[in-house]
Amino acid sequence: MTGTFRTYRPAPPTAASAHRTGRTRVITPEHPLTEAELQSPEAQLAYALGPALRWQLWLFLPPTDDGFTGLAMPCDDLPRRCPPDAGAVLVPLLHGLREAGARTLIVGLERTGGADPTRFDREWMLALSTAAHDADLTLRSVLISHTRGVREHPAPSPALPLEL
Repeated sequence: MTGTFRTYRPAPPTAASAHRTGRTRVITPEHPLTEAELQSPEAQLAYALGPALRWQLWLFLPPTDDGFTGLAMPCDDLPRRCPPDAGAVLVPLLHGLREAGARTLIVGLERTGGADPTRFDREWMLALSTAAHDADLTLRSVLISHTRGVREHPAPSPALPLEL
């Protein structure tokens, strides 16, 4: 972490995440993170991600109490713009991870720029939310790793299937 600093802003509190404060935390060598601040999987992943270096999609599957040890999957060969069939392509992968014991998913979008989700970010968030729902995984949150740090965003609701 030489010459740089990191920030982490948790998602705004909701009924499901009332323990989060929603404050921005600047992490420097003079003010390192404490063990108490790294309790949630989101905080641990935000610390590991740090500021963005390039476009990458990360799939994080936290450990479970029934033996699944957790998994982090960087995907750096995906297009920046979400293809229309991305959700359908990801469902078999996520379903296989569900069968291996995963129960929840945290998505990391690493890209340069600001902390707020762009249109491309929102397209990926929706595709992943829908794919997780179809694979019977719970999407906990989305972390956007940007030029100055990491910001946590609430998971979007999955898209409703169109039935004609």
